[in-house]
Amino acid sequence: MQRIGCVCVVALAVVVSIRRECLAKPLSLVHDGRAEAVIVLAEKPTRAAQFAAFELQWHVKAMTGAELPIYRGESPLAGVRIHVGDGAEARARGLNQESFRPQEYAVQGGHDEILLVGKDLADFDEVTVDPDAWADGARNANWPGLWEERGTLHAVYDFLSDNCGVRWLAPTETGVWILERPTLAVSVRDVRRRPSFRYRDMDFNAFSHDKGISMFEGASSPAKDAGFDAWEALAFQDLHRRYPEAATYRAAKTRWMGLYFLRMRDGGEKSFGCHSMYHYFNLFWRPSPNPEAARHFAGKRPEYFAKGYGGEEPPQLCYTSTGLIDQVVKEGRDYFDHGGYSAEAMLNGSPRGYAWGEDYFAVEPMDNVSFCRCSDCQAFIELGKDHGAGAYKAKGAHSDYFFNFVNEVAKGIGETHPDKRVLALAYGSHSWPPKSIALASNVALQFCFMASGSPFDSLNFENELRLLRAWASDCRTTGRSLSLWTYNMNRQEANIYGNYYAFPDFQGHALAKLMSLYRKLGYDGMFYCGHYLDVDAYLAFRFMDRADSNVDDLLNEYFTIQFGPAARPMHRLYRELESVFVNPRNYPKEKGAPRMVAAWKYLGTAKRMARYEALLKEAEARAATDREKRNVELFELGILAPMRLGRAQYEEREAAALPSIAAPLVPAAAGDLGAVDWSKAVEMGTWRVGGGGREAARKLSGRAAHDGAYLYMELVDPCETRKLYASPMIACYDEWEFCIGSGREGPYHHYLIGPTGMIGARKREDNGVFVPLFDHGLRVVSDTSAPDRWVLRVAFPLKTIIPGGARTGDRIYLNALRVSSPAIGVQTPYSVDSWSPYATVLEMDRAGEILLEKP
Repeated sequence: MQRIGCVCVVALAVVVSIRRECLAKPLSLVHDGRAEAVIVLAEKPTRAAQFAAFELQWHVKAMTGAELPIYRGESPLAGVRIHVGDGAEARARGLNQESFRPQEYAVQGGHDEILLVGKDLADFDEVTVDPDAWADGARNANWPGLWEERGTLHAVYDFLSDNCGVRWLAPTETGVWILERPTLAVSVRDVRRRPSFRYRDMDFNAFSHDKGISMFEGASSPAKDAGFDAWEALAFQDLHRRYPEAATYRAAKTRWMGLYFLRMRDGGEKSFGCHSMYHYFNLFWRPSPNPEAARHFAGKRPEYFAKGYGGEEPPQLCYTSTGLIDQVVKEGRDYFDHGGYSAEAMLNGSPRGYAWGEDYFAVEPMDNVSFCRCSDCQAFIELGKDHGAGAYKAKGAHSDYFFNFVNEVAKGIGETHPDKRVLALAYGSHSWPPKSIALASNVALQFCFMASGSPFDSLNFENELRLLRAWASDCRTTGRSLSLWTYNMNRQEANIYGNYYAFPDFQGHALAKLMSLYRKLGYDGMFYCGHYLDVDAYLAFRFMDRADSNVDDLLNEYFTIQFGPAARPMHRLYRELESVFVNPRNYPKEKGAPRMVAAWKYLGTAKRMARYEALLKEAEARAATDREKRNVELFELGILAPMRLGRAQYEEREAAALPSIAAPLVPAAAGDLGAVDWSKAVEMGTWRVGGGGREAARKLSGRAAHDGAYLYMELVDPCETRKLYASPMIACYDEWEFCIGSGREGPYHHYLIGPTGMIGARKREDNGVFVPLFDHGLRVVSDTSAPDRWVLRVAFPLKTIIPGGARTGDRIYLNALRVSSPAIGVQTPYSVDSWSPYATVLEMDRAGEILLEKP
C-alpha cells in the first residue's frame, strides 16, 4: 500500500463492478509503469476541463505510478490521446457546447483516442492544483464551483469510475479506493447522459460534512465533541500529521472535503428555497442591534406587518398588503438585475450573489403560523380552514392564503423578468396545493417532505406521500419546476434538543425506493435538511447522480471494498441496524413517547446491543490490512461507541429520581405577582443540563407557592441580560417552557414565555396534536432590568393550569425548561436546561411532582 496525498492506494485483488459493454480492443494507457497515453486540452481550455485533466492525471498516477503528460492544442507524443473538454476533436464528432443540454456530458472511445467532454461554464481562467499543499490557496486556485456547468469534469469522473474502478466511498482518507496496478488498459463504453436530478444539494458546509453524516451531527457538548474528535483524528490521520496547526488544517480539510463534493457530483442548477423575509424586521420594523446592519433601516412600515398583536413585534407579515407585495416585487427585480441581494437586504448573513439560484428568487414566510388577523388575510385563511386539517397539523390551512401572495409577487416579477422564477416552499400549514387558486406559471415549487427520513412513522409517512404525489400531479399539468426539501433530523433532534445519543438511523433500502419515486414523479432536485448517516450518505450521492442504481449492488460493493474479509459481519451489522430502525413494529405504541425512550428501550435493547458487539468483534478479528482495520475502528468510534453511551445514559435516566416539592399555601394574592409572599415559597432545587444528569452550567433557581387560586413561580437566570434574544415566535431562543399535566401521561398544557413577557400556550391532546390555548389566563412579570439576571414571575390559574384544572391538595406534574440562545447558553444552535434530570422539551414522563399543600 502506498500513500498519495491523503489517500490509501491499495494493491489488492478485489472484485469491483466495472462496466465492460464495449467489445472494442482495449486502449493501453499505462504498460508496466510506463505512460502510453497523453491528455490533450484545447489551446484555451475551460476551468472545468483544466481541473478534469488534473484529476485524471492524478488518479492514473495513483493507480500505476505513471504520470500522463498534459498538452494543450496538439501533443507531439505518440500513443492514445485522451481529449478532455471542448476542442477540435470533440467538435468534429458533433460534441460542441451548443449540442449539450445543461449538465450533460459524453464519454466516447475510438481508435487510439478517448473523448471526455461536457457542458462547461465558459470561464478560461488558469486553474492550479497541488495535492501536496492543500492548505495553500494560491496553489489550489480557480477550481470549478458546485453551482456552475462542469460537464467535462463529470465525464472524467464517469470514466474513472466505470472504466478504471475508482470509487469515492466516504469523505475520509480511507474512503477513496484506487486499485494499484502497473498496467492500465480500458475498453471504453460510449456514454452520453446527465445526472438524474438537476439540483443536488447535500450540505451547507463542506468542512463539517463528515460530522453531519456521523452520529454526532449537530452536537456541540464537550462529551460529544470529544467523541467526534476521536473519530475525526483517525479519519484524517495523515492530514493532521501534515497540517498540525489549526488554521492550516482547517484550510486543507475544507479543500479536501470540497474535492469530495465535486467527485460525488454534488451541485448542479441551484434552486434553494427557505424562509426569506426575516430581514424585513430589520429593514422596516426596528433597526438591527448590529450597528453595521442598523444603518440600512429604511423606516418603520407597520402596514407590511401582521395585525392583531398589540404593541408587540408581530410574528409575521401581512400577506395581503399591497405595499408589502410591491416591496417584495421591487426586491425581486433588484435581485435579478444586480446578481443577488443588495447590501440593504442584509439577509441574515447569507452571501451576496444569488442566494437561491441564478434563476430563482425565494418567497417564504417566517417559520410559524401566527398569521395576520386583518379582515383581508382572515378571509383567505377562512378558505383553507378544512384543507388538510386533523391529525396532520392542518397541512393545507394556509395554502390559499400564502400562495395568493406568492402569485401576486410572481406576477410583478414576471412583467420585467419573464425568464426567471419565484421559488416557494410547500411547507407546514401550506403543504397542500391551494384549493381556490392556480399557481402562476413562473412559480417553482419545493415540497418539504418532513417524513422522508422517518419511514418507521408509517401513518405520517403515508400522509406525506399523498402530498408528494399531489404536487407531482400539479406539476405534470403545468410543467413547473418541482424539487424537494428532504428531512433526516433523527440525530440532530437527539444531539441538539435532547442531549442524548440517537439510535443509528440507517435506511438505505427505504432511501433507494424514495429516490426512484422522486424520479418517477418528476421531482428534479433536492436539498438535505439533516444528513443521511455514514454509508447512507454515500448512497444518497450515488442516487442523485443515477437514481436507477441498485441499492444492494452498491452496498455489497461498499462493504467489500471498505472492509475486505470483514465485509460479511460489517454488512450484517448494517442490515440489522437498518431493519430495526425502519420497522414501525419496533416503536412504542403511545403517541409522543420520548425520543430517548424510543431509541433505547425499544430499539437499542440490551439484547440487540450484545448482538451488535458480537458482530463488531467478528469484524475486528477478520480485518486483515491496516486500511480495513482502520475502517472497522472508524465504524466503532462513529457508530458503536455512541450507541454504548446512549444505552448507558438511558439506564441512568431510568434510575434517576424525579424532583418532588410541596408548594405551600400562602395568603391570597389574586394573581397579583407583586402581592405574593415569596419568602414562604419553596425552593425548587438543582437544575440539570437538559437530557442529562449533570448540574446546569448556570446556577438557575426557582421557587413556588400557591394561594388556592393560582400557582406562583419565580425563575431566576444569572445571565447577561443584554444578550437575551427575544424571538417573535418565543421559541426556540431565550425562553422558559412549562409542560404541566395531571400525570406523566395523557394530555397536558404547554406554556412558553420569552424575555419580553410574550406568552405562547397550547394543549397537547391524547392523539399527540397540539391546539392553541387562547384563554390561558397566565399573568407574567419579566424583569430584565438588571445586567446580570433575568427574573421571571408567573401566575398560573389553577382552574386552567392543566386539562380539567387543579385545586388545593392535588398533585400536578411539571417539566420546566430554560432554552437559551447561543449567546447565553453553552452550545449551538441553543441549549436546554431542565428542572428534572434527563428531561428535555415535551417530555412529560420526566416531569417533577408538585403537591398543592392544604392549609
